[in-house]
Amino acid sequence: MSRKMINVLLQYPWKFPDSSYYKNILDFPPTDVIFINYQKQDKKMQIIGSSKEFEKMRKFKNKIRKLLRIVKMPNLTYSKNKNSNLIHCAHCLSINKKPWVVDTETYDQLASAGGDVARKGFGKYLIRKRLESKYCKRIICWSDDCKKTFSNVFPKNKKILDKITILPFAIPEIKFKKISHTNLRILFVARWFDAKGGRQTLEVFDRLSKMYPTVEFIFLCPISKEFKDRYSQNKQIKFMELIPQEKLFNEIYPSCDIFFYPGFGDSYGFAVPEALGYGLPVISTNTFAKSELITDGKTGFLVNLPLDWKGYTDMNETFIQNLVEKTSLIIKNEKLRKSMSNQAIKEAKEKFSIDFRNKKLKRIYEEALKN
Repeated sequence: MSRKMINVLLQYPWKFPDSSYYKNILDFPPTDVIFINYQKQDKKMQIIGSSKEFEKMRKFKNKIRKLLRIVKMPNLTYSKNKNSNLIHCAHCLSINKKPWVVDTETYDQLASAGGDVARKGFGKYLIRKRLESKYCKRIICWSDDCKKTFSNVFPKNKKILDKITILPFAIPEIKFKKISHTNLRILFVARWFDAKGGRQTLEVFDRLSKMYPTVEFIFLCPISKEFKDRYSQNKQIKFMELIPQEKLFNEIYPSCDIFFYPGFGDSYGFAVPEALGYGLPVISTNTFAKSELITDGKTGFLVNLPLDWKGYTDMNETFIQNLVEKTSLIIKNEKLRKSMSNQAIKEAKEKFSIDFRNKKLKRIYEEALKN
């Protein structure tokens, strides 16, 4: 007797998903699930891997966002494809009259034009109507923190809140061989300079370099000439442009020892689970879902933002110094560093299991098709 396959259309508000969340679903799908609009060799569905490609994508998205802000529209989508049993909406809301589920990292992401559109007036009304629709079967939140954002917007709406389930990001079990290197290496990886804490990272790296003359710092992120010139005299900091994900996984993560990632603008932060999987203790900020990813004191350190935090460009001295001190603890304490590294690998396998993700995702799809 042949097994019944579930044909799923991955619906995305842009041309292709540029997120690791979807790449790992597409490349490692649940048993008996076929994503009908994807093939592994389809390069358009892969993660943006160069600064030029990413810059093109950023400019394109910004133009669309400006238009959506004017018309105050959330991410509504429609598909003419008739070959799917189910639509999986990635940060968008289907207007098709067939079963669909939606996943998102936070409520506001349902409107690419921003939180104001998602939380007020017509935009909020449209989102509420789509989520209450009988065709919307499940709302998949990436984290508990994401679930709270829905509760804040619709505190008493059981039609919406009862549809929510949590499905974290998943990564395949990482099997790697550490690349030998003489000096301790600290890594920062990001595609957005300010939103991920680029300027604070450079200041912390600069200060740490004066305390530890043999430590090397890798800064892998698009950067303006202003900041590159400001820190270019520091030979301990190596600047790198965006690289293909394969090179990051095979050459960069295995050759580093600590991952430094403020990630202010991240409600999640895929780089964190990846770094943990390679045994890198993580220093980050205690914002959004970070505490669900990092076990403070065991797999890294979480640093609180100051109460008077002014945003991405704030160079608050107390905050900068706290980041320096927490990173310094891991640098100078080899025993702590090894303990955190081992625990990071262990928790990455447990928290971000592909097998667990696939079983739950398949169950979500099956239940969505029952009624």
